[in-house]
Amino acid sequence: MKRLILSIFFLIQASIVFAGPLKIGTTFSPVQCAYLELNWRETYLSILEMGFDLIRLGAYWNEIEKEQGVYDFSKLDWQVKEARKRDIPVVLTVGMKAPRWPEYFIPDWVMEKVTFSFGADVSKNACLKEHTLKFIEAVVERYKKEATIRYWQVENEPLNRFGGEYWVIGKNFLIQEIELVKRIDGEERPVILTTATYPNRLLRFTSGIFIKHDPIEECLEMCDILGLNVYPVVGHKFLGLNFYFRTNKKEKELYFSKLLAKARDAGKEAWIVEFQAEPWEAGRLVYKENKKPSSIRIDSFEESFQEVREIGFDVILLWGAEHWHFRHIQRKDPEWKEKIQNILMREKDFDKTPDMS
Repeated sequence: MKRLILSIFFLIQASIVFAGPLKIGTTFSPVQCAYLELNWRETYLSILEMGFDLIRLGAYWNEIEKEQGVYDFSKLDWQVKEARKRDIPVVLTVGMKAPRWPEYFIPDWVMEKVTFSFGADVSKNACLKEHTLKFIEAVVERYKKEATIRYWQVENEPLNRFGGEYWVIGKNFLIQEIELVKRIDGEERPVILTTATYPNRLLRFTSGIFIKHDPIEECLEMCDILGLNVYPVVGHKFLGLNFYFRTNKKEKELYFSKLLAKARDAGKEAWIVEFQAEPWEAGRLVYKENKKPSSIRIDSFEESFQEVREIGFDVILLWGAEHWHFRHIQRKDPEWKEKIQNILMREKDFDKTPDMS
């Protein structure tokens, strides 16, 4: 009996330490607001007021440098300023890829000079490489003294083949980009590299057919912080049919526990930079219908979030802030926003509890 009581005591102690303070953030994209026909400024301010611990923003190349050598940072400046007002740290994504579809945000004037085939390694093109590095230099030079920006994210899922043409950015060029950012950045901020994850065995198998090297391993070699993009429910349309790939609890626990341990063994942090909190419907860019989606519901999201939270990640960025605002404003349905708000309040209350370790 004494041994049993001691075992229970140590398990409780371990769980308290294991489930330590969690920082919750989100990503904001004006691009997604355009797809959802939302006012991007109103949406952004509404998201900031929710009380996140950090926010990820994108430097969208095709918006900032519409004309070669002419930079318009006004839109991004405003977003950074509003985050600064609220003392919300910013992760800033730089490069040719940024969060949201169509993945690559290369200006038209660049695309007029280059041609890429389906599935190409676009970083092998000298012209694109030159202009990408110039753009990164311009962005980092502008914001290197901005204290609100605490992290640089170089490209978005660069080693994964995504987007309409399944292009990829090669490792060698990614190293050049990282070295450029670190050379310019006087504050020596950490560099985040993000990658897709495949806890679902079938998706992991099919993705492996098209990938010669393991993007997670390669990102881990180059990054300061490994950013994992996590989607428990993925919808795809194939031959006119809708398919939904779901990952059960045991698969998630085993898969992500191994990744977290691997990062820590390498002396690196591992964050979940995108955790699915919006629908991923088969064949849809965005989901606007009134009826409940097939891919994700609020109760299943909360269950998946708790499962991943208990694995031990210190930072989780929820993916879908524009969707929550759309549901609230356009569909008079505040359920998503209220659920996220409750999670944020619960985690902040948890942080205030005494450390029993």
